[in-house]
Amino acid sequence: MSIVTVATLNLFNNIGRWDERLPLLLDQLTALRPDVIGLQEVNLATDQGMSICRLANDRLAGSAPYRVYHMARPGKNAHSQAQAVMSRLPVEAHEGLDYLQHEDVAQRLRIRLEDGAALDFYNTHLHYPPSASDQRLAEARRLLAWVDTWQGAAATVVVGDFNAYPDESAVALMKGRFASAHEAAHGSEPEKTWPTPVNSWDPSPPGCLDYVFVSGARVLEAGLAFDTPHPDDDSLFPSDHIGVMAKVEAG
Repeated sequence: MSIVTVATLNLFNNIGRWDERLPLLLDQLTALRPDVIGLQEVNLATDQGMSICRLANDRLAGSAPYRVYHMARPGKNAHSQAQAVMSRLPVEAHEGLDYLQHEDVAQRLRIRLEDGAALDFYNTHLHYPPSASDQRLAEARRLLAWVDTWQGAAATVVVGDFNAYPDESAVALMKGRFASAHEAAHGSEPEKTWPTPVNSWDPSPPGCLDYVFVSGARVLEAGLAFDTPHPDDDSLFPSDHIGVMAKVEAG
């Protein structure tokens, strides 16, 4: 069996004081050192994902380097809205899923663990705004049908910004097939993963929107990540979302 640290974070693109947020993000990313992390709202036009990967590797010289795998949204936002996965473990396959609505996508990677077993890692970002619960449920159903088309992995992890509060049907559907890592470790979801003061203009209710779901793995540890403000500015966080991490034993 292998122990793997996974995480998720919505980057909030390159807006909201990005130049100030980047060093803070890198500090907390390299302190956590996840084996695999799913990122949402990645800006391709500025090579945001590649920059984060390169800068993280510079800081972690001498350890296994990250590689980054992108999945752009279709349509007019392809240059500025993508998802990305950074992995320090070998990746053997990478595919994308177009939800065929609202230019939303998911991506998946088959990752080879140290003991030779496979981990299937999914990264997604479901539809916004809060009122779009039916659309999110449809996307979650399509995601799970896609999960069923890959077989043979010892464990499956699904991460992302689901834009869904814990009482929503899309989250209930996911929990019918997967364990929420944070809930498994603490008995409940986090009180809030969105927003931080970086986003001061969206009036949506605060709450938990980000999740790590696991199957075929035992949750050893889970918690919030990228949740520490700048020591000299309590309004500056790595993103407008707080991330979620989990340490799991796969197999």
